[in-house]
Amino acid sequence: MKIVAVTSGKGGSGKSTFSVQLSIAFEKLGKRVLLIDMDEGMRCLDMLLGASESLIFDLSDAIAGKELELCLLEVRKHNNIMLLAAPSSKGLFEYSDFGQFIRGLDPQKYDTVIIDLPAGLDAELYKALPVDTEFVCICNPNQVSVRDAANVGELLNNIGRRGRLVINRFEKYFVKNILFDNIDDIINETKLGLLGIVPESEGLRYAFCTGKFLTRGTDFKAFLRIASRLCGKDVKLPKLKKI
Repeated sequence: MKIVAVTSGKGGSGKSTFSVQLSIAFEKLGKRVLLIDMDEGMRCLDMLLGASESLIFDLSDAIAGKELELCLLEVRKHNNIMLLAAPSSKGLFEYSDFGQFIRGLDPQKYDTVIIDLPAGLDAELYKALPVDTEFVCICNPNQVSVRDAANVGELLNNIGRRGRLVINRFEKYFVKNILFDNIDDIINETKLGLLGIVPESEGLRYAFCTGKFLTRGTDFKAFLRIASRLCGKDVKLPKLKKI
């Protein structure tokens, strides 16, 4: 069972949209996915996925011992993705209990667990997760977001966890001609290995507003490449003009 924790230095990077699209990409690869919203008090995945009306129990109930199946929400049109919503308020469980919950998940039921972590640095939360967790840091190609991603990378390195970088909302002309000479500058500053690049996309903005997420097309291929790399496949990064 692969565990992927999606994080970012600050809010607004597109982390939650990325988590949903990555879940769909894993499903396209034939995986059974458990998507967990860990943003206590600020949950949004249930709303993005149109499952709010079905929400009765959440992550805190599952950690407290409620039967997991009763806490899961079905994702429309995606039979192999189940959602576990975050609590509506903070402080209902300890990070150590969350870590034990993740370790206790049945690998016969889920191939991939994607955890949408709250934005910001939290060493205790990171350390509570299993040591083989793949941390994916979402970074926008601007100086503030890159600096925040560098802080995430430094923290992960200090606690001995593996972090990888996704450059989100990438616009080739804007980045190259205004902000950075090339993407190597971003990679070097964050000190995180590049996992993938997601283009700035009208389709993704539309998906965030309507809940109609991408399942095909050029933009969606970026998520398929990232999911495939997380599965251990050697997938080359396309030329930037084709992203």
